[in-house]
Amino acid sequence: MPLLGRRRVGEGTPAYALRDRPALCSRILRDSEGQAVAKFSLVIFILILVLFSILEVGLLLNDKMVLMSTAREVARICAVEEGKTQNALDRLRELLIADGIDPDIVTASIRPTQAIYGTTIYVDLSYDYPVKSPVVRPLSGPYIPISAHAATRSEFVPR
Repeated sequence: MPLLGRRRVGEGTPAYALRDRPALCSRILRDSEGQAVAKFSLVIFILILVLFSILEVGLLLNDKMVLMSTAREVARICAVEEGKTQNALDRLRELLIADGIDPDIVTASIRPTQAIYGTTIYVDLSYDYPVKSPVVRPLSGPYIPISAHAATRSEFVPR
């Protein structure tokens, strides 16, 4: 007898359905629903790969923008302070640490070391971006090299 509209196990279910559950599962896999499951299992890998690739490209572009911004700011400091100074190197380190990039693995080139008024100063930063996604890493490799370049002219600042 049902209690408050609920069925007991096996009540109202044909007897063949209870004993033939494995046959029911194999029938589903042979039906069009089974084809949909098979197609979905093939497509889900591509969807996951695309999703993780989009996330990884976003993180890569963030690090690229950080390097570009840092190169510009260090170039500006070098232009005002007449070349490569300790203040510029300290600021480079501060900016990289603030944005979560290890400054010890960033290669920085500032030339010339001493500049006079009107001299062009070049700042080049390069960095091997570590791929974070285990889904993308087999396709791209463990590191992706990125770099940033900035050029500015030394300025005369009266003191």
